[in-house]
Amino acid sequence: MFKIKSDVIAAGLALFSMFFGAGDLIWPLILGGSAGDKNFYAMLGLLITGVSLPLLGLIAMMLFQGNYREFFGRVGVKSGIILIFVIQAILGPLGTIPRAITLSFATLKPYFPFDISIFVFAIISSVVVLAFTLRPQKLVSLLGLVLTPMLLLSLGAILVLGFWSHPEQVSVPFSRYDAFTEGLKVGYNTLDLIASFLFAPLVLFHFVANSEEQDTIAARRSAFKKMVQASLIAAGLLSVMYIGLTYVSSFYTPLLDTTHQPEERLSLISMLLLGPYGALVSCIAVALACLTTAIPLAKISADYIKDDLLKSKSEGSLVPLLITLGISCAMANLGFMGIAKVIGPVLQILCPSLIVLSVLNIMHKLYETRISRVPVYATFAISTIGHVL
Repeated sequence: MFKIKSDVIAAGLALFSMFFGAGDLIWPLILGGSAGDKNFYAMLGLLITGVSLPLLGLIAMMLFQGNYREFFGRVGVKSGIILIFVIQAILGPLGTIPRAITLSFATLKPYFPFDISIFVFAIISSVVVLAFTLRPQKLVSLLGLVLTPMLLLSLGAILVLGFWSHPEQVSVPFSRYDAFTEGLKVGYNTLDLIASFLFAPLVLFHFVANSEEQDTIAARRSAFKKMVQASLIAAGLLSVMYIGLTYVSSFYTPLLDTTHQPEERLSLISMLLLGPYGALVSCIAVALACLTTAIPLAKISADYIKDDLLKSKSEGSLVPLLITLGISCAMANLGFMGIAKVIGPVLQILCPSLIVLSVLNIMHKLYETRISRVPVYATFAISTIGHVL
């Protein structure tokens, strides 16, 4: 009984650490800083798209036993292949991984004993990620039982101090509705909905691999139950962090220099709360969050390159990993907001269609309904037209 509980807790913490990366740290801070006294409504919007939708994606993917090729193939073979490619690119070398590198660099830079460029830092970070990723069999346990508790403790210290004796929120000139809709948009930028499709198979495999009867119906039902429990743990932790980060930012952002970059905000707020030396806690938190997100994404991207693009039959994944991390290093030179400008329009167009696809796939699995692809394509067309106009 203890083993079952520890597996679920470890997987829940691992899921949280996978989701909670650079975007999940920075975008709530950006949102809270702009929402001011309307932060409550902005935070509600963020919880819908940043927590509820990833939970929807996890459940939908679990019903497909983690087979994302079958999941996306429901919109057609060619469309499914394109969707998988776009999602792999955004979550891997073109989006999340380089974004994590840039955030780590901006936060740790004040503590470097000598000047270092973002390119050199990206290479060093990639070597660290490579070292962890080459031992995938220890990945979930490492993330869930070691790195995530360290991340929660360091971030928790910042949030507790931020709420202890905070200044008043500044009044902002937009409505509650505007704050709410901005929170919805920010939830897309965290990339957690898209990430849920690729993280679910990784953790589901962890449960199935630990089952004594892997191929039985009972084993699959047990794995599904554990995944639901682990997903709820991850969703709860994400909610707590989003609430804390948005509120702390709404309190302290008006006290910061208006010329600071978004990726520097957590470090600057920490300096206000902890002083220049105590702010090192926030740097550790950022580095851990970025590391725990980049590790599984590097593995997932490398596996996709090896199996789908290169069609390699070899067991090793060193070359695909080097390709993934090499492209990530190049993208990191654009900076955090530069990367956001590249992938932001794609997310605004793609995410509504993925929501519709998830709902339709859940209905298909639970009720054996034969549902047309038209709603997915129609949503995609509407989102595209809305973004262009």
